Amino acid sequence: MAQMLSDTYTGNLKAKKEAGNRFTDTNLIPWTAFFLNGVDYKLLDFTGDRCTLLVKLEKGTKLAIHQHLGPVEVYLMSGSFGYVDEATGESHMIYAGGYLYEPPSTVHQPVSPDGFTGIAVIHGDVLGFAADGSQVNIGPIDYYRRAKENNAVAHLNFDEALLPA
Repeated sequence: MAQMLSDTYTGNLKAKKEAGNRFTDTNLIPWTAFFLNGVDYKLLDFTGDRCTLLVKLEKGTKLAIHQHLGPVEVYLMSGSFGYVDEATGESHMIYAGGYLYEPPSTVHQPVSPDGFTGIAVIHGDVLGFAADGSQVNIGPIDYYRRAKENNAVAHLNFDEALLPA
């Protein structure tokens, strides 16, 4: 069993705010319209291939079927979120305080009967389909660009020279 950390340490290590730390008042970040109707987000962090979002869905939202090419983590602060396994007919839901991990290649068509507010960490692209049936890939860079168009990325201090052309 691992030892507990001591709160009485008196050595040379001192707490300090590092240059890369960001303390963010999310109330100052405007909501950005998502790529699906009924969904808005605030981009909390962006590394190029991963993003962290504060997400809200309207009550009764049913998202388009899509596949996550990388893992996704969701923590619900309020509301409900889930989907039906079409192979078994089983419904899988999480509620306020619930956590969902989706491994790469997860395919689903989520619903939110009550709406929700939560945190999502998205690694890699999401594969979906346009109305004409053509394939659409949306990745963390797309969340960043859309938020930037909405003047909602100033808190990130992201070096845009790192973005692909």
